[in-house]
Amino acid sequence: MKKQETRTLQDVLEQTLRETGLYEGLEIVRLNNAWDTVIGPAAAKECLSRSFSEGVYKVKIRSGVLRCQLDMQKTVLRARLNTQMGKSIVTDLILY
Repeated sequence: MKKQETRTLQDVLEQTLRETGLYEGLEIVRLNNAWDTVIGPAAAKECLSRSFSEGVYKVKIRSGVLRCQLDMQKTVLRARLNTQMGKSIVTDLILY
């Protein structure tokens, strides 16, 4: 009998998600949840749409005042998002 490499359940699940093409979608859901956690529930309600592509996270914000406040904190917000995700996934944050 051939000896197989022992792998963790997390590794097996991650490989399955990548093979089925679901991994990227799951990462976007996790990123959206991290965004809500970072900015708080009240501010999260002001976000109309979000998208993520090639390291750029774009968020459309209803309130101009909130958008300006968050825009001044983009560097901190990006760092907090990456910390929440457990890896450096967001390279740029665009608020519009």
